Amino acid sequence: MKKPFLLCVCTLLLQWGAAQILENNNPSTNIADTSQSLEQVVVQSFGYNAHPAKVPAAISYLSTSDLNKFNGNDFVAAVNTAPGVKMDERSPGSYRLSIRGNLLRSTFGVRNVKVYWNGIPFTDANGNTYLNQIAFHHIGSMEILKGPSGSRYGAGTGGVVLLQTEKIQDTGWGIRAHTAGGSYGMFSAGIRMAFKGDGAQHVLAYSHQQSDGYRNHSRLMRRVADYSGSYKISSKQHLHTHFFYSNLYYQTPGGLTQQEVTDNPRNARPGAESQQAALFLKTLYAGLAHEAQLSNRWSATTSVYASNTRFKNPTIRNYERKTEQGAGGRLEVTYKSNAWKVAAGGEFQHSFTNAGVYANAGGVRDTLQSQDEISSTLYNMFLQGDWSVEKWNFTAGVSYNSGTYRFLRANIPGFQQQYREFKPDLIPRIAIHRSAGKYANLYASVSKGFSPPSIDEVYASDAIFNRTLNAEQGTNVELGMKLLPVRNTFWGDVAIYYYRLNETIVSRRDSTGGDFYVNAGTTEQWGVESAWNYVIHQKSGSFLSYVKAWTSITLTHARFVEYQKGQGDFDGNRLTGVPYQVVHTGVDLKTRNGLSAMVSHAYTGRIPLNDAGTFVAPHYNRVFARIDYALPLQGQLKSALYFAWEKSFNNPFSLGNDLNAAVNRYFNPTAPWQITGGVVLKYRY
Repeated sequence: MKKPFLLCVCTLLLQWGAAQILENNNPSTNIADTSQSLEQVVVQSFGYNAHPAKVPAAISYLSTSDLNKFNGNDFVAAVNTAPGVKMDERSPGSYRLSIRGNLLRSTFGVRNVKVYWNGIPFTDANGNTYLNQIAFHHIGSMEILKGPSGSRYGAGTGGVVLLQTEKIQDTGWGIRAHTAGGSYGMFSAGIRMAFKGDGAQHVLAYSHQQSDGYRNHSRLMRRVADYSGSYKISSKQHLHTHFFYSNLYYQTPGGLTQQEVTDNPRNARPGAESQQAALFLKTLYAGLAHEAQLSNRWSATTSVYASNTRFKNPTIRNYERKTEQGAGGRLEVTYKSNAWKVAAGGEFQHSFTNAGVYANAGGVRDTLQSQDEISSTLYNMFLQGDWSVEKWNFTAGVSYNSGTYRFLRANIPGFQQQYREFKPDLIPRIAIHRSAGKYANLYASVSKGFSPPSIDEVYASDAIFNRTLNAEQGTNVELGMKLLPVRNTFWGDVAIYYYRLNETIVSRRDSTGGDFYVNAGTTEQWGVESAWNYVIHQKSGSFLSYVKAWTSITLTHARFVEYQKGQGDFDGNRLTGVPYQVVHTGVDLKTRNGLSAMVSHAYTGRIPLNDAGTFVAPHYNRVFARIDYALPLQGQLKSALYFAWEKSFNNPFSLGNDLNAAVNRYFNPTAPWQITGGVVLKYRY
């Protein structure tokens, strides 16, 4: 434990020294960024509405340009540039998202991460987030909050993601169309229409994406329609609307053993094709948010949403079909004075799920095995106060969280409804922030996490309602340093943390491939997360007008502390699914004639695949390159071409392995290389 701590301290001291050197060596002239002023970046996290460097929390901000550095079709590579964050894609469309090593709970899907879209809750009351239903081109930015954030965003130990639709920059009408093609039958196309006037703005978008996949039986089809609107009701009131429909289908090839990977990594698991294993998702989502400036110091934001999801999942072992209906809302009232800011409010979410499990006859529903009705209710109330004095800012927040599940097996007459309530808990967070000179900012925080299991953990694919599963509870202690853009040339951040989690939820698989979950005792993590950017060259008149080098580093020392499984004692073992090292380094280039390029390298260290540590995925190295060229068109029509390439130098490898898999089926091989080419057209009038 001492080595990671010393490494954290040394890293923090080195970054502090670099900041002091740059601050004390301030030349007489400043260099301006030709694309945007970096100091104008504002994040919404914890209600600060400030530059990320001035927020006392570990935050990664991904702008539109950050998201578009890679293949232009999915978030995976871009999200993985954020230190402490790992996004997996087990097969096309099958996403998992891990923040600071919480992947143990996510055999599939996104869990224990709270997601908001345009300020409205997108994660449902079941604890699930269908992130794979969102089209890549419909997101303008991401804010990723790392560590427990329940003092303001409800129950959770993993973190929070704030999604924003791309903002409209200019008034008037605009149309953007795109199309792209690539390896393994990949094709995508879409259109976005936008209008911005004095009192309203509208964004209507549609995207289509399909792929045959690298492996057999890994086809993907995604169609998404999305509308976002903003209306000025009066000088003190604004209404925001968000409507979303997604139709997603992807085949699930399943995990392979090491021998099956050696024989042919492109094969599907035996039985996956004959049983037509796949996932069908259709979701309709509607959200409204109302902002009101009640007085000079008081304001209020109210948001509500409703959703309906149709889910079908034929697997090798059965056929699951369910309908999920959800609704919820959030209220936040804020008071501001010169030195004080106080925010109070709460969230309420409810969901009803009707789930049927059938025998699977070659992809067709057969004999009913169980018909279940599940309802879930989550609520939280929160209070956060901020006090600023000179160079100091003090934050204290607390929330009260509770959740209940009800379960009824409807196909058994006289079945007694089962009930599971998670004891309400207070979730505090305390943070201190200090400006140290013109550019450097230091912060420290202590926060607690509380995360009830999701419906897919209480009621997993074994179709058994697990009333014994307890909520996770953890404590996070963190120190960090953030650097504002020094002459718009050098900026970044470093954070060190210690996180202890009790009642850790881990996944298991039975001999038939069914998932179930247990509480595995205690885990602890030491971590260092760092991201830095340096503009090497910037001169608008030269051919090479812009050169920036960047890097993100994640070092994690994660271990089971108190964990026994059967007769095995796993105390001291590395935490399953968490790589010790992840390093991503890149260079961005721009020329004055419209040509730009990005080249980067990503290293991911070895990953333990089971709690015993007997199966380990080897490290892998990947290289990404992208070239964009803006065509020299005149007038209101603009066009750009791009070409992207990515390659792994350790093959076969998996972008997402199955953890604690039955019969050693851990591996989901990923394509060793891919190419993508596309065109974007823009027209304004």
